[in-house]
Amino acid sequence: MPRKRDDKPLYDYNIYRIPPEKADGFKAFLEDRKFDEIPLKTECIQNPSGYTFTLMFCDKENRKGSPWVNLLSTCTEWDLTQELKIYGAALICYREDACFVVSYGNAHFYVSDYCDFNFGVAVAERLIDLDQVRAQQNISHGSKLSKMHMDYLGGTVLSYRSGEIPTYIRGTSLDPELWGTTINCGTSAQFKWEEKPTEIGERLNLLNEIIKADSSISLPRLTFLDAEEDAEKIESLYHQLAVAIEQYDGAANDGNLINVPSFYMMGTRLIQNDSVRFKLSCNHKSLEFDGELSITAINEFVREKEFALQEVIQKINISIEYANDAWTNRKPITEYLEFITEDNFCLRNGKWCSFNIAYLDRIFQEAKRVTFINHSQDEFALSKEDVIQFARENGFYDETNSRQPYETFYNQNISQLIGAICLHPQTVPIDPKGNGRFRYEVCDFCKDQALYFVKIGKPNDFAYAIDQAMLTLEKCEAGMGSLTLPGDLTVSPTEFRMVLIFDGRTNMVEKWEDVFSINFLIHLTELKRRLSSTDISLTIDFVYW
Repeated sequence: MPRKRDDKPLYDYNIYRIPPEKADGFKAFLEDRKFDEIPLKTECIQNPSGYTFTLMFCDKENRKGSPWVNLLSTCTEWDLTQELKIYGAALICYREDACFVVSYGNAHFYVSDYCDFNFGVAVAERLIDLDQVRAQQNISHGSKLSKMHMDYLGGTVLSYRSGEIPTYIRGTSLDPELWGTTINCGTSAQFKWEEKPTEIGERLNLLNEIIKADSSISLPRLTFLDAEEDAEKIESLYHQLAVAIEQYDGAANDGNLINVPSFYMMGTRLIQNDSVRFKLSCNHKSLEFDGELSITAINEFVREKEFALQEVIQKINISIEYANDAWTNRKPITEYLEFITEDNFCLRNGKWCSFNIAYLDRIFQEAKRVTFINHSQDEFALSKEDVIQFARENGFYDETNSRQPYETFYNQNISQLIGAICLHPQTVPIDPKGNGRFRYEVCDFCKDQALYFVKIGKPNDFAYAIDQAMLTLEKCEAGMGSLTLPGDLTVSPTEFRMVLIFDGRTNMVEKWEDVFSINFLIHLTELKRRLSSTDISLTIDFVYW
């Protein structure tokens, strides 16, 4: 509806929340980037509610000027409009128990390393009518899917399928008189208010009280950081990643739910198994390895080539041998390594994201729909000693080799016991019409219409089996429900079985939280979601070595 001539003007507010203890650091950070503190007119500060206002201003080239310059000029001792070289401004609203930053121009580029990334979704949970959403953007927590939903005529109910996370919400305010008609929520919250910048203390006070109160709604959040706006934060996260790799101790992570720091290797994207070689390279130096990408291999490469990992973490590449001395194109290892920090940031698909507790809660709820079986007395409960004895009896155990292919031993042994067809480590071309350069392992063994995927290790190693099943599912969907196996066998699978063998663990999994890896559960629930649209069931078989 058009505004009446006598209506008061509304001003745009793009508000971030930062911890009060970070306020001085943020101000110093802006000063390092040539922002100046501008004195404010005392008479313009009304009803501050305990907040002090600090305006940080930067006048780099911007010849066209910006509409918010006139507004800020009314509150300051300086005329900011004279040269029209405005680049950005940040109004820091601070008191001991709360701190908000109002961003103007390009100042939002500098706030990411200080702000609460879950502030926007917290506002949406409390202040937006989620039955009257004007626009929303969803991403998938298990893939690169991103969808935008718009409603131009009226509001619609906020919606997201299993596996999807809303990352941006534009909706109707629950209290238009107090908060304005429409609120936009992402990392920040955007309002239109009548008050000028130094008059918003009362609103911030109320906003702070509402955010601290419990919400009856809890929305999951997983948001990709922007390469430009969040550059400083991304740099600090890569630093954390490098330090965590250097200090990694796999045995030390067994008792932590989120495995902080948590690693998850995306090796089967590289079409790897325990018979393949890969190469790590950086700055014209390289080193070859047998088997699967691991944290140990990364540390060995860095140590032998005398690199400082914190300086080269984004420069290390990996390539896979697909024929004798023929290698795939190099790609950054960060595309195949997932990592979670203790302050709710994660590296996924080569991109850094932030998430909230509701996101974790949703993962656990979805995981409960996946059936798991603990094996201790049946055929699947083969021990390491059992498979070694089997290999010796069949003449393929190499007493001189310190690195034994235990998965091969297990697959052949269990296949013989249950009458299955062992396919490991045979591969087939990803594209049968191509040159065969890229190949994948359909499954480790099959029986009737069930496909079995086996992995030995810890939860961060189980990624290989999950990703292998994902790729097989894609090929099954492309084949209208059927697959071609090595030897030109054809199967129409009705069940996926993930045989996951804990190496060095004896206490059994009683509930999904006992797996101690949120990264594993993220990928498991994505596989379950994908299978739900087919006639293929999913069962997890746990074995303990």
